[in-house]
Amino acid sequence: MQQAAYGKLYAQHYDIGTGDAQIVDFYLDVWRGLGRPAPVLEPMCGTGLKLIPMLQAGAEGDGLDASPFMLEICREKCAAKGLDCTLYEQFLEQMALPRRYGLIFIPDRSFGHIHDKTLAATCLQRLYDHLAPGGWLVLDVRPPASIDGFGRPGQVDHSLDEYDDGTTVFTTGYWDHLDTGRVVRKWNKIERFANDVLVATEVFDYRERLYEVDEVMEAFAQAGFDEIHVTKAYEQEGTPVERDGIVCWGRRR
Repeated sequence: MQQAAYGKLYAQHYDIGTGDAQIVDFYLDVWRGLGRPAPVLEPMCGTGLKLIPMLQAGAEGDGLDASPFMLEICREKCAAKGLDCTLYEQFLEQMALPRRYGLIFIPDRSFGHIHDKTLAATCLQRLYDHLAPGGWLVLDVRPPASIDGFGRPGQVDHSLDEYDDGTTVFTTGYWDHLDTGRVVRKWNKIERFANDVLVATEVFDYRERLYEVDEVMEAFAQAGFDEIHVTKAYEQEGTPVERDGIVCWGRRR
């Protein structure tokens, strides 16, 4: 079972209305606090919303994503800003890169999209194997208590977005809860209209696994990480409680 990858329609409008300053600042502080390790890697980097600020701050590193459409946008943005970055098109569970990293970071709950626990364990092992000795993996996930912030099983919602190029995108979403409420699912149908004519249709099956603190720490331990600890998202200290996002840190021995 592979994780789902974002399609072309989703990628084209992914950046619009996205507010990420708190998350970007947090991971920049992580990088600086660890002594600016090099190189860095952001798996599941998408259009570069978190990777590009890291590069602009002076980090040297790479990005990886399963979606060629997201990577193309990231590549164009890096070129426009004069940033040197190698981008790899691979699923995380198949990651095989030519070098090892001082810091690998997966921000904004992206790791939760690897919703199958066996596959997630494989991914953590891949990440461990791509760290240099003493290198760190830092990622964040959501807790089960956050499920009430999603749609209810069977709930259907719709959105309509109009863009400057004259096109309209209509999205229909169907919500469900899987694995006794530990995985949130939203099946999306995205339809793009130009001059009231349907010109493209795309389906995206969004899934996200929710983690207890002990569960994510145990997964890190099983992958071989050392110095494992958690902090409240997005802070470098403080124990997460109830609906707090969970940042998990682990170091390669």
